[in-house]
Amino acid sequence: MPTAPLAVSPNPNNVMLGRGKIFGDRLQLVNGVLQRTGEFDLGNCTALELTPKADVKEKYESMDPASSLYARAVTRQTHSLKITGDEYSLFNLANALMGNQGTITTTGASVTGETLTTAPLAGAYYPTKFRNISAVTLHDGVSTKVLGTDYAVDAASGRIQILPGGSILPADTLTVDYTYASYTLNTVSGGTAASVDMYIRFKGNPVKGPQFEAEFWHVQFTPNGNLGFIADDFGNWTLEGMCIADPINHPTEPLYHLLQVA
Repeated sequence: MPTAPLAVSPNPNNVMLGRGKIFGDRLQLVNGVLQRTGEFDLGNCTALELTPKADVKEKYESMDPASSLYARAVTRQTHSLKITGDEYSLFNLANALMGNQGTITTTGASVTGETLTTAPLAGAYYPTKFRNISAVTLHDGVSTKVLGTDYAVDAASGRIQILPGGSILPADTLTVDYTYASYTLNTVSGGTAASVDMYIRFKGNPVKGPQFEAEFWHVQFTPNGNLGFIADDFGNWTLEGMCIADPINHPTEPLYHLLQVA
């Protein structure tokens, strides 16, 4: 790779109109040590903002009415990172919801006599124990109910709706026979992670300005903002986090570093 030109001012080539890709690597605690598990592309992100902040103590002299600033010292500094993304991937959702990814796997079979409800209400939906159902038969203990007249089936989710105007009464105990197909579904369990700790890599590809890459060794994120699943515009998610020092693995640059690559 050629040596990148030294970015010094004044130079209009240094003004930044940024673009780029962001990769996240969820850190897991193994035997008391946070370990990386693999980088995932976060997809289209509309913002990556790095905010340094310093807490300052100031001492003012009391020897004359002007009370001029006598001494000043930085007592601590923090560096925060904010990412706004558009893509609702499983990895992104798990991070935005402080959750974890998983799967549900079910082997298909047949069910006979499953109790659906003991107090059916017209218009209400009642779930079966499994999804992807077919060959549904609904009973009230006396008669077999008629599909399309007494009830409707949401086969994909595994639900039965009691249709208004049918023969099903509120006092009926309904049982159901059905067959369900095998399925494996990906899941995100929201709110199951005590914290979201990540390694972040940024690969800049700006419209204008010097090209940087960045590595943030350990950022502890918390979700911020709404995650829209019904909206009049494209949804997005926002993560805000604090950079945590890693002096053991990176003693000379414990928080992060920026690399000018072009």
